[in-house]
Amino acid sequence: MLPEHRLLNRSIDQVRSNFSGVIGQGLQLIDLANAYRLDDQLAQSLSWARWAVLREVWGHEPIDRRAWHVLAHALLDLGRYHEAAGMYQRADPDGTNGRLQYNRARALLGQGAWAEAWALAEQRWSVEEIAAAGSPRPHWLGWPAVSALTLWDEQGFGDTLQALRWIPEVYRASMQLTLEVRPPLQRLLQEGLRWLGPNLNVRVRDESSISSGCHGSLLSLPALLNAQRWPDPVVLHLPKPLRSIGRPRIGLVWEAGRYLDDPSKALEYSRKTIPSDQLEHLCAAILQRKVDLVLLQPGYDIPDKADFLEQAQAVQRCDLLLSVDTAAAHLGGAIGHPTWLLLPWAAASRWQRHRDDSELYPGMRLIRQPRHGDWQGLIQQVLIALDDWLLKCF
Repeated sequence: MLPEHRLLNRSIDQVRSNFSGVIGQGLQLIDLANAYRLDDQLAQSLSWARWAVLREVWGHEPIDRRAWHVLAHALLDLGRYHEAAGMYQRADPDGTNGRLQYNRARALLGQGAWAEAWALAEQRWSVEEIAAAGSPRPHWLGWPAVSALTLWDEQGFGDTLQALRWIPEVYRASMQLTLEVRPPLQRLLQEGLRWLGPNLNVRVRDESSISSGCHGSLLSLPALLNAQRWPDPVVLHLPKPLRSIGRPRIGLVWEAGRYLDDPSKALEYSRKTIPSDQLEHLCAAILQRKVDLVLLQPGYDIPDKADFLEQAQAVQRCDLLLSVDTAAAHLGGAIGHPTWLLLPWAAASRWQRHRDDSELYPGMRLIRQPRHGDWQGLIQQVLIALDDWLLKCF
């Protein structure tokens, strides 16, 4: 997601040691802005990024487009989506750089410009590592209608769960529809989408198995359908598991996935994860309220290798799911379970800013850090809301 640059992963001190003055130091300023961003110091990153786009900094050289890119990233992190979209446009005025246009789509999501964002996100297929995860088979272009269609998942599990809502929009009883997904999703989709009918087949994705008809990504459906809005997210219909009557049960997921080989991904997921000291405080405070706390992080109260059907059943046995921004939250939304999403201040743009609800999941409650990195402030909000919920519901 970051500008490609030879000094990208250097530490702040390493970059500073090579920095002297401002004039003629544009590349070093880009590196410094990136280094502060990777250290999660967002205000400082924005400050250095603003320096990097000054005409005077580059002397007789043209302003490097990567300067606009790093400024756009800083603005995106800070939730200044309109400005960020403009800076991505400055970085790629011809609209030919798939990576930059894909990032611009993220800024448009933050503005609620859904249709424009979905269309622009299709430029991701020109990004090498994303295209490599696609399919070499003929892509469905949305029209004309086809009798056989295969849809496959890509990117994170949460992205796939979020995209399931588009399947009823495209599925017809006369169509043979095949979903190719990663193994942890197969049983959940077989069970949860059974209501659509017998012509839906869910299998593990296998490039060596070539089926007839056209193919496409689940994440491409809103663009292919020229969608203007988010459809109903509750598409997974599962039988209700039996549970004993007793105290209220609160499910908790506190950690997002990790991509430790990618510094920008490691930062993104660490932002979403509740630190251990704050987690201990949250768990203790919940238990003081005479409820049963269920740790829904794999490896705790559910098996480490639990697939998404097992996770969904565990969620259903709880009265309320508290989850950070990870696949579990999308799972709660897709099965229509009461879910509170615990968001960092620098949240993903799909959740927009300054609102406690979401067009993605109308029944979901969003609780945000009041300041960057302030998990203590978020937990205080959770506990106040939990007291109110217990009073009303039990």
